[in-house]
Amino acid sequence: MTLRSATGQRSLWRRLVPGRGNEPAIVPGSGWASALTTLAALAMSFLAVLTLAAGLAADRLSGSWQADLNAVATVRVVAPKAEMEARITDALVVLSATPGVATARLMTDAEHRALLEPWLGEGDWLDDLPVPRLIDLRLTGPGPDPAVLQARLDADAPGAVYDGHAAWRGALTGAATALKRLAWTAAGLIALAAAAMVALAARATLAGNAEVVRVVRLIGGEDRFIEGAFVRRVTARAALGGAAGAILGGAALSLMPELAPGTALAVDPAPGPQDWAGWALLLGGVPLAMALTAWAAARHAVRLLLRQMA
Repeated sequence: MTLRSATGQRSLWRRLVPGRGNEPAIVPGSGWASALTTLAALAMSFLAVLTLAAGLAADRLSGSWQADLNAVATVRVVAPKAEMEARITDALVVLSATPGVATARLMTDAEHRALLEPWLGEGDWLDDLPVPRLIDLRLTGPGPDPAVLQARLDADAPGAVYDGHAAWRGALTGAATALKRLAWTAAGLIALAAAAMVALAARATLAGNAEVVRVVRLIGGEDRFIEGAFVRRVTARAALGGAAGAILGGAALSLMPELAPGTALAVDPAPGPQDWAGWALLLGGVPLAMALTAWAAARHAVRLLLRQMA
């Protein structure tokens, strides 16, 4: 006898081996394998939420620092003590006429002391040592052309050196990129671990019901229906665990505002599109990715085992 429809197969299976709900008894609704699937998905989703939140936080922090550094620069003036005031005045004149420089302000003695005291300690060394003087710049738009500005400073204020903090920006960008790559790599490893656990649970569940599967095959049950029944149950379990893990991860992030999108790391305290996209990725994308991972892993594991049981 050959079963022509999935409805007929479900009906016959329920008569042969009574089950609960809409699934045949060949797919147990409880047991260690089902609990393992749910628990593994929960734990992996929780870790994925925290890992991706750390990557998003690094990206936001890098963007905030980049915005701050792009808007400021300094000019370092080195000259003999007798000529220092004249060189500073010449540098300020050049800077006031430079496009892209909004303001130029000589840092006070107190500000110089605050910068150098961690290295030189407290004392009256500012008057005794040939310490360079710093001019604080606030930039507009893309800022000045560094090469053109430095050439003008060399001509009109020898000893004045423009510093646009390019080295700092490059270091911050590199660090943020490395952290983002690390976060995505960790998320990929979490997905692989979840897939392995789900595949193990699916194989164990199917192997534990091998005799029932053989009986169903003998009476005409198709492998694709067996596969579908198992994959649906495993995917549902993984989706449930993934949603619970994402919710727990979101709750944990609420206790760590430094990592949560739209809070401490936001340049604007009002949540914007990027903040909502971050929360959508963490609380919606992670459970969806967990369910898709479980579906693919369970489908592959069940198909492979069914071929081995043939």
